[in-house]
Amino acid sequence: MPTDAEILANLEAERDRVLLGERASSVMVTPNGHKTDFVAPDLKRLDARIEDVKAKVEGRPRRGAIGFTF
Repeated sequence: MPTDAEILANLEAERDRVLLGERASSVMVTPNGHKTDFVAPDLKRLDARIEDVKAKVEGRPRRGAIGFTF
């Protein structure tokens, strides 16, 4: 199982690939006529996941739904 630091490095590398255009949307049709759509990744979700893992690695609290701390 990968460590949090490895997961963070993989997520950041994936974000770079998205920004460089290496992760474009495409459609694949198999010989039997099945169609699979691959959509462009959602950078907001990717950034949120990176921030969550980064917070875990750094040992700080993660974002909450409301943002209040007691």
